Amino acid sequence: MLRWKKIYDRATVLDQADRARGRGSVRKAIRGYKTILQHDPADHHVHARVAPLLAKTRKWDEARKSFDAAGEGFLKQGFAEKAIAVWTAAAQHFPADVEYWERIANEQVRRGKRVDAVKALLQGREQLRGRKQRETAVVLLRQVLAIDAFHFEATLDLCRLLSKEGPSGKAEAERLLRCLERWVTHKTLRRKLRLAQLKLAPSFQRAMAWATAS
Repeated sequence: MLRWKKIYDRATVLDQADRARGRGSVRKAIRGYKTILQHDPADHHVHARVAPLLAKTRKWDEARKSFDAAGEGFLKQGFAEKAIAVWTAAAQHFPADVEYWERIANEQVRRGKRVDAVKALLQGREQLRGRKQRETAVVLLRQVLAIDAFHFEATLDLCRLLSKEGPSGKAEAERLLRCLERWVTHKTLRRKLRLAQLKLAPSFQRAMAWATAS
């Protein structure tokens, strides 16, 4: 008995998968996208489509691999904006993965967009508010200061986290706050700086410095 082999047509499979995704049929969409990837494992366009769906179904390892393949694929073809968009989506699903935030920031710096690089790192830091995430938050804030050495809010935030790391952390926080003293002249910022110093090492002198900051 003859059996006809089903002919693979990428366009048809992709259209069906996209339609399934649009209807909210996540698993059916994933099956379709995976069919395409079986024929072309390096199809970064499809990796970009399937990665968020894999994350949604908690297939974390597969999702990470697809996010990475999509980002690298777009970057190799010169589509930096699309690569950044993929990494941004990946970072939303893996907020504690510093590498994604760093990729975004590094690419923005390479393109001369230092403000956007800082914004991305701070966005990553915002998602790391747990005690167990403190170390990762510190890493991101250090990256901010590597780009913008006197970023006021990032410095205060970093000092607050360092103050919880014992004597060596407090000593580093003191140094960072003293560096800010050299250029902070605005009254509001000056008061915030004095308050940070007071919280770091409470004393009558620092309390007075905060109260009279101008």
